Amino acid sequence: MGIKDKVNSDFFGGRNYYNKSKGEEKLITVFVESEDDIPFWKDIFDKSNLRTKIYPGSQTSPARGREEVLKHARLKYDKDGSKFEITGVGKYLILCVDSDCSYLLKNRTENSKKINGSPYIFQTYTYSIENYKCYAESLHKIVKRATLNDNAQTLFNYVDFLKKYSTIIYDLFVYFLYYYTKEEYANVRIDDFSDIIKLSQVDTLSQGEKTLAKLTEIVKDKLTTLDKIPDTQINQFKTKLNKLGVKPENTYLFIKGHTLFDEIVCKFLTPITSNLKKQKIEQIQKDEEISKEKIIQNIDNYNNSLTYYKVLLHNNTDYYECFLMKKIWKDIEKYNSL
Repeated sequence: MGIKDKVNSDFFGGRNYYNKSKGEEKLITVFVESEDDIPFWKDIFDKSNLRTKIYPGSQTSPARGREEVLKHARLKYDKDGSKFEITGVGKYLILCVDSDCSYLLKNRTENSKKINGSPYIFQTYTYSIENYKCYAESLHKIVKRATLNDNAQTLFNYVDFLKKYSTIIYDLFVYFLYYYTKEEYANVRIDDFSDIIKLSQVDTLSQGEKTLAKLTEIVKDKLTTLDKIPDTQINQFKTKLNKLGVKPENTYLFIKGHTLFDEIVCKFLTPITSNLKKQKIEQIQKDEEISKEKIIQNIDNYNNSLTYYKVLLHNNTDYYECFLMKKIWKDIEKYNSL
């Protein structure tokens, strides 16, 4: 028996029992993918009044990542291999991971069986935490805080842009996801899809229309090169995804999170925040009632009061209205009932 077999829910339950005898509070041990994931899950558990101690990766290895976390859950099949139970996790040991494709493609892999088969394993339902960080309805506040400029809302429609973007990539997303389920397309990678949907820049002055028009052509061209999937099959697959919450206008929530963060959202937030800061500085410079020295001082004070938008985006928690968060709350309710 390896060390990971010993570090299980029973182990932490026993430790809780020992600590309780010393007057210490009961804590639920939680393993997450990395240090960066701790604030996301800690905030959720705190809001649910669950007392937790969260660790990155595991306590048995310095390694990080989804694979490392999920090693603490083990599939135990029956004799004919048709049914399984998941051991290792339990009331005193919870695992929290990014869904990747496991929510949409249930039971496709050993890990997806674990994630979707245990009430002690929590998932994001978006591709990753980064998708929540880029929740469209929260971006206006991010920009306003990053620039201290009230014109943030009028300069760009973040929600509309991401809806249009999502609708454009939807069919290509469905095709790649469908291929991903078929053995004959084993060479198809999600990274290939991510490379296609990246944006080099966004023309924010036109609300991104030129960028979206170019992306539309790229997606259309790519679709013509792919093996045709019969309409009946692809429509059935779309219906299945729709029941899970995937719609043309919200596809961005299910694409690779780091691609969304770095290669899409930051591509329009960079010029927007730059322009808004420039506007603010020009406004300060136009004040004729103060001296040049005071103007310079006011500009320095303004710049020193700013927080870089990527820092704010990384720490963003304004995503609790996202419909997928309801699934996490429901999972916590189920856990509490056990």
